[in-house]
Amino acid sequence: MEIKGVDRVDLPTFFVIGKEGRGLAEDGPSWVPLLWDQMNTHFEELIELLAGQEMKDLHLWGLMSDGEHWLEPWQQEGRYLAGVQVPETAEAPDGWVRWEIPPMSYLTVKASAEKIEDATNLMLGEIFPLEQVELAGAIHEHYLPHFAEGEVELYFPFKAK
Repeated sequence: MEIKGVDRVDLPTFFVIGKEGRGLAEDGPSWVPLLWDQMNTHFEELIELLAGQEMKDLHLWGLMSDGEHWLEPWQQEGRYLAGVQVPETAEAPDGWVRWEIPPMSYLTVKASAEKIEDATNLMLGEIFPLEQVELAGAIHEHYLPHFAEGEVELYFPFKAK
């Protein structure tokens, strides 16, 4: 898989519980995958919160925020939450963190893991100018159970110029 079509998505407030970490933005590839490992290893601790949802309906998110400015793109230090979308009433068990993402409009694109940088450059360098919008916050990763191995949907929050 290379890079697939651009869509516009308007999301209401949503909630994600997962494993949070922070570290130097430039070192993200060394500390972010460990959060996914922790999330997957302890996923059974979230089963109760997801009661009634089937595995095929789970929304997994890799949410990002700058270390100092909530939901802004990473600068020196980044925060990352590897998690699963939960109902509004769900509370994070011990050792887990809950993020609330406000309603936003996003342009999305699907890409394979090795094409994330190319997809980001395409979106910010070509699609955003064409649509006359600018980035309004950190880019998020979205994963669905039916995605192919290594496939990710990138969510680019935007606002009109």
